[in-house]
Amino acid sequence: MRRFISGLVLSFCVLLVNSCSTGSDPEDIILDVFSVPAELSLQIENVFNDLAMDVNGIAMHKLKFTGDLITTNVAKCLKASVHRNSETSVLDSIVLDYGTSICSSNGAAFKGKVIVDPKDEDLKSFDIRLKDFKSYGYSVTGTIEFQITGETAGNDFSMTMENAEFLISGTGETVYTVTVASINNVYTFLKSEEGSTAYIDDVFKFTTNLSGKTPDGVLFDLESSSDLIYAYSCKNIIGGKADFSLSDVGDGTVNFGGGDPDSDCDAKVAVSAFGANITITL
Repeated sequence: MRRFISGLVLSFCVLLVNSCSTGSDPEDIILDVFSVPAELSLQIENVFNDLAMDVNGIAMHKLKFTGDLITTNVAKCLKASVHRNSETSVLDSIVLDYGTSICSSNGAAFKGKVIVDPKDEDLKSFDIRLKDFKSYGYSVTGTIEFQITGETAGNDFSMTMENAEFLISGTGETVYTVTVASINNVYTFLKSEEGSTAYIDDVFKFTTNLSGKTPDGVLFDLESSSDLIYAYSCKNIIGGKADFSLSDVGDGTVNFGGGDPDSDCDAKVAVSAFGANITITL
């Protein structure tokens, strides 16, 4: 599973020191500077994907709810409630309450509430509001736009978020702020186990474009260069490639693997830049 986010907090200090260093091996120095925000963007991408898949699987998989609670494929630590207009019985909101301690929902780790509000009568467009939401060490603020893009709810969809903040607690009262200017992901259902009605074994392909700024003001951009593969069972991207760029530093490539839920479910990502290669474990 993923490393605790404190490793990234420590890395910010490394980034600040090495960005001004003039050692004898500039390639090693620049790779060290490059790898920290690369890992940061990959962690943010994972948080966003995990949230997207939980909202899609739990809230969107079956929009014609018959009761006030969603209980199918829902973790014991999660209360998923359905709220309707008292006069018209039209869906008003779906609230995913993960509680105030770590809730492992299908392998992901969440705290707080996710509130899904329909924007149209056809139940195709939604706003997702985050309340005291936290995942893998990040406190996340902002509103997400969710759009069902296919005919069947729970299959094809997109999620977009702009001007968001991912906050990381450092030592003492220090809080690092990672600004996400925008993240735009488009997901397409790929496959599930034959005969399965649960979404927890689903596999999706998707594209992403993530841009933001590190706590020390460095601009970064992560953009898929091929279809990426996400597997519910792994809670990670397991296939495809992406380009990563860092302002005033340069460009690199990210290889997520071959896309097999069995052999590529190791949370390892290969990052190449400036003729050097590193492996990041998420």
